[in-house]
Amino acid sequence: MAHDIKFLDAREAHYKTHFGPLANQVMHSTDEKVPHVDIYQFSPTEERPYWTLITGGMSDLPQPGWNEELDWAAPRAEIIFYAKEPQGWMFDVIKGLAEMPFENDSYLHWHHTIPNGKSMTAKPSELSSFFIMPPYFEEENFDTLELDGEQVDILWLIPITESEREFAVIHGSQALEDLFAEKELNPVVDEMRKSLA
Repeated sequence: MAHDIKFLDAREAHYKTHFGPLANQVMHSTDEKVPHVDIYQFSPTEERPYWTLITGGMSDLPQPGWNEELDWAAPRAEIIFYAKEPQGWMFDVIKGLAEMPFENDSYLHWHHTIPNGKSMTAKPSELSSFFIMPPYFEEENFDTLELDGEQVDILWLIPITESEREFAVIHGSQALEDLFAEKELNPVVDEMRKSLA
């Protein structure tokens, strides 16, 4: 399934406004899954000294698990991820999670935790689950992307440890977010970091 060209143009214009020109290879999906999820790569700049990876295509369709009772969440979403250097496992993880709601009739949004069951990094690490937060490190006007009259929420994907996931299950996701703020968790993924909970 190809992208709706109007959606594609709107997303790319939004990304270029906030991250700069499309100067790097787009990791295009080569399968037949719907929606068609690509991953854009934006290299470091003086203002943003890290790589920004963001999906393009997840928002082509509303997430099937969304309903009107979830009035605090938009039906459409894309995933953002910050890295020192892009690696293969990152693309696999980001694409897989972007496709998950459409395969499972579910939805992903802020403060969700997702167990992976094992380390997802190239080298063994403690990072074996995921946490989703709002994109706090972006500009205030970053949340202005709309497609077909619907808001697109950007989901900041953070690899976390199993103990951090369990902490969120016991104490609540807001408590985990507060812990990350207290410990000043770097938004750029550190594969070798130790658990904060």
